[in-house]
Amino acid sequence: MKRFPLVTKSLLFSVVLVFSVSKQSTAASISFGGANASDGSGLTSSFMDPINGGLSDYFIETFDIATGDPLYPGSTNYTVSGFENECAVNSVNNGPIGVNISANSSEIAVRKGSVTNVAAAPANDTTCYGYATNNGQGTATISFDYTNLLDYYSSLYGSSTQLGITYLGFYWGSVDVYNDFYFYSGGSLVSSITGAALLSQLGGSSGNQTSPDSNAYVNIAFSIAEQFDTLVINTSDIAGEFDNIVIGLSTREIPVSAPGATLILLFASVMIASRRVRKK
Repeated sequence: MKRFPLVTKSLLFSVVLVFSVSKQSTAASISFGGANASDGSGLTSSFMDPINGGLSDYFIETFDIATGDPLYPGSTNYTVSGFENECAVNSVNNGPIGVNISANSSEIAVRKGSVTNVAAAPANDTTCYGYATNNGQGTATISFDYTNLLDYYSSLYGSSTQLGITYLGFYWGSVDVYNDFYFYSGGSLVSSITGAALLSQLGGSSGNQTSPDSNAYVNIAFSIAEQFDTLVINTSDIAGEFDNIVIGLSTREIPVSAPGATLILLFASVMIASRRVRKK
């Protein structure tokens, strides 16, 4: 993960959807579209580019050692043998903005290139990317927990400010109907997006490795009240590929509570009364 100076990018296309989870109010606005990445990784967020940077308070995971923070080297625990000098999970490090990843080591991997019946690089992505695989049975689950990052930045603002992740973007390669993304806050489901829903909206075919209708950059905007702290990726087959994961932070001032407002009003009344006594 890292943060960069300002740069702007143009959206290629956008189809806006609004998803809600059962018994919950609308939690997220989801659109499909992105910007051409400058490092040859296909598509990235319009807010953040792997090489040229982007808006402050946005962070990117590229899975490439070259774009990581040299002060906080990433982890090669999930890197496929032979790519250790090129690929890493940069956000898994000892820095203050490290991200916790929970997964079976046989169900998550980082590599370059495509291998038949293993993983296919997202369209036009010649760099490192991540993928989930169930190895032919059951469901593979990968969890990206951003709690440490949120705690670190929350400590910089204090108790009067609420901070949260209100944006997530990721390049979803060769979308399949068996790949799903879920978003949690404090253990509660906030929203989700399925491969079937995405393909339905874009008119793509499951598993197509080259079509722009099956290789899309996904943008998800959350309200500050319904922001998430954990991303969970599920796949029930081979495989779910992704790259250029971008998150964005937002803050808002916490309104003064009713008891607090009453005390302020009472204090103001006492001060006014005191001034009137003095005048007499």
